[in-house]
Amino acid sequence: MKSHIWKAAAVLTAVCALVFSLVHAAIAKPGHGDADERGLEGTWVVTVTQHDCSSGTPIGVPFESLLTFSLGGTLTETTSNPMFFPALRGPGHGVWNRTGWHTYHASSLAFITMSGALAKTQKITQTIDMGADPDSFVATDASVQFFDPAGNLLVTGCASATGKRFE
Repeated sequence: MKSHIWKAAAVLTAVCALVFSLVHAAIAKPGHGDADERGLEGTWVVTVTQHDCSSGTPIGVPFESLLTFSLGGTLTETTSNPMFFPALRGPGHGVWNRTGWHTYHASSLAFITMSGALAKTQKITQTIDMGADPDSFVATDASVQFFDPAGNLLVTGCASATGKRFE
């Protein structure tokens, strides 16, 4: 009888160790397995196209931004958008989360200064779809809002983007 109990305990211990190692490999090492396991985490070179919210007509020429999505749901962003000259736009900081199998929601906020004083803030909210390719994404519906220093909405805009993983 004691022999059966010890055998059952040994099998149960081995099964628990196997389950623990599989769970640890899946959770504790994001970004170190297959590309699909990385999800959105990492740095992306993003081509942004501004467009008229009503008609979808592109406005201006596309420009590039860098977005870095970190483990834990934080986001850092910089842009080469020429519309901010001579104003100075700082980097955007924000958050992101998974909303579906290959879809994500992200929001960021950046300060725009003129002559050393806060002139506006820019908030970007977007839905990101990675599709089947783990090294590219599209954001077809991005909202861009500008606020004065008191938080009053000044103007809104729309954009779309394509991203390629930076490696």
